[in-house]
Amino acid sequence: MLKAVLVSPQFLFITPAAGAEEGAGIVPLDDHQLASRLSYLLWATMPDDELMSVADSGKLHEPAVLKAQAKRMLDDRRSRALFDGFGAQWLSVGGLKRQVFDPVIFPQMTAGMRQSMYDEVRLFFESIVRDNENVIRFVDSDYTYLNGTVAAIYGLDKTVQGPEMRKVRLNDGNRGGVLGMPGILAATSFPNRTSPVKRGVWVLEQVLGEQVPAAPPDVPALDKQDQTAVATLTLRQRTELHRTNPVCANCHQILDPIGFGLEKFDAIGRWRDHDSNGQPIDATGELPGAKRFSGPADLKAIIAGRNADVARNLVEKLLAYALGRKLEGYDEIVVDNLMGELAGDGYRMRTLINGVITSYPFMHRRIEEHRRLNEQN
Repeated sequence: MLKAVLVSPQFLFITPAAGAEEGAGIVPLDDHQLASRLSYLLWATMPDDELMSVADSGKLHEPAVLKAQAKRMLDDRRSRALFDGFGAQWLSVGGLKRQVFDPVIFPQMTAGMRQSMYDEVRLFFESIVRDNENVIRFVDSDYTYLNGTVAAIYGLDKTVQGPEMRKVRLNDGNRGGVLGMPGILAATSFPNRTSPVKRGVWVLEQVLGEQVPAAPPDVPALDKQDQTAVATLTLRQRTELHRTNPVCANCHQILDPIGFGLEKFDAIGRWRDHDSNGQPIDATGELPGAKRFSGPADLKAIIAGRNADVARNLVEKLLAYALGRKLEGYDEIVVDNLMGELAGDGYRMRTLINGVITSYPFMHRRIEEHRRLNEQN
């Protein structure tokens, strides 16, 4: 009997208590389905007694009640699951513990350092959710969370000591926000060096929500270049060689400058003025619209000016995560409506989450048989 329970669809999936009417294409989730969907989004586990009690009352589908439960759950320590499941994936630090770094070049990348880097990003994400801050705080902020281990990357190991993570105010305009966080800078690097291309793609796709096409298969990687010919070139100069190829130029003229703007951070996020060859680093660049920058601080300011783009990207990514699928045509209409609500409230994080959980796609489900018939037609 126990085996039958464990492999039953009702145990493995969020299933309705009753069947849908014949011919129905899209139907509302019942309150118990909605409770499960909400709980697995915010806590990555089954609903607790209070949430189930509200579902039993038949009132959970009411927007005000649903938002009240979401607030309670986000205030609970179990809401860490929202970062571990969604935030770490969005910000690309989920694989940091397994990422390979050259132990000779970067002996600092111990298990403790990797965990501290991850925790910095996690606590920063949680603070923006907890304090209901504007989502642009992810890009431009004046604080972070450090302990003695990761503080060494910032050069703050004399003022921040010990294993406990704590909130630290930052006076360096090049830091603050995800673009200057060691964990993210490390996650977008190679084992032995930085990657302006990877960092540029990451900013475009993960922060601004733009789609960057894959590189043509016949374009050689930098380590395949004639090492004798490029021995005296900086990494920037070597990367710029890609832009002499017309096939690559369109994408690289946008993503390369972003990556170059972050080049003063080494592969694990330490500040530097010279590259591994001892040559000065040129972190200047220009983006479309004649927007020039001279380093990370200027680059952050330019991206922070695209508040609506950053917010829309986050809405789309969180909605897709909440639904467990890619967004489709109608979903974009939902996103448009959510963006209107967000703009009216200053693009605040909890408003964004509330918009997702009270959205039509989140509170409804498509009947698979109806979907298959539509696809066949």
